[in-house]
Amino acid sequence: MSNKLFTRREAIWIGTLSLLQVGVLTSTSVGWWDLKPKKSQTEISFTDLKAPPKSQSHSELALLRIAVASVISPMENVDLYGDLLNLLGERLDMQAQMVQRGNYSDTNLLIENGDVQVAFICSGALLGKEKAEQAERILVAPEIAGSSKYRSYIIVPSHSQAHFLKDLRGQTFAYTDPLSFSGRIAPQYMIKKAGFNPTTFFNNTIYTYSHDNSIKAVAEGLVQGAAVDSLIYDLTMSRRPELLDKIKIIDQSEEVGNPPVVVSSQIDPELRARIKNVLLTLHLDDEGRKALRLLQFDRFVHADLDLYDQVWEMSREVGGS
Repeated sequence: MSNKLFTRREAIWIGTLSLLQVGVLTSTSVGWWDLKPKKSQTEISFTDLKAPPKSQSHSELALLRIAVASVISPMENVDLYGDLLNLLGERLDMQAQMVQRGNYSDTNLLIENGDVQVAFICSGALLGKEKAEQAERILVAPEIAGSSKYRSYIIVPSHSQAHFLKDLRGQTFAYTDPLSFSGRIAPQYMIKKAGFNPTTFFNNTIYTYSHDNSIKAVAEGLVQGAAVDSLIYDLTMSRRPELLDKIKIIDQSEEVGNPPVVVSSQIDPELRARIKNVLLTLHLDDEGRKALRLLQFDRFVHADLDLYDQVWEMSREVGGS
């Protein structure tokens, strides 16, 4: 796969899509933004602005750097994860900082290099690691609507004549990210199982680099179909019900484990244990439940590694993008 972030076709697409997002950039969010010129903007940082403990000034708190994968676009991530990350920092007596990158691969590098201690990632981003090593990295997973599993949805405009993924042959299709389970691996696996070649099945494909962008692309008729995270689809529809009349689900993948929370291999073991304890107990008080509710999480639970076996199997079947 090429190291380039965007192909020429994708760059044109992203420019078009950005016009749809102008309104988002004016939304109010908790925390602060480092508004440097675009060329020097390497990360989006979020810092806890709540009053620090009386015994310490804010600047004296140890820094907890938390990566949030681009499952959702950056401003949406700040709005949705802000309260949760602030609360995590507060209960650890640390200064929480959100770090975002434009794709899953760059987010993985943050974890691998120890540039962040903890990260909220996509299930597909687990790839390339042995199961035993992942057991050490995976901290917890969210339980949502009583379930620890999710799937890929194949969505099309509401007026589309397509009834299944195979009906989109020869059309323009939006993937999310090369490492995304629901946004690339699952649909290509479904195409291959139907007897087609995923690389030639569609006439044209693009990467949107977030599931809400893919949903917008379908709603605006910029593509004839897209593969999206079922959890993000449900979350987006609850926040933007006006999209319900513009989109319909025509197909879906098998279920796998919900996107987990992982830690760097370089994290201090004591801090790892403290973070896990805070996350597993957030649902036990009103403040924690409120932060979880923004993401539609019931609670965090111990991750069942067996739920991710299907992700690895599907990825081996379809290979890299």
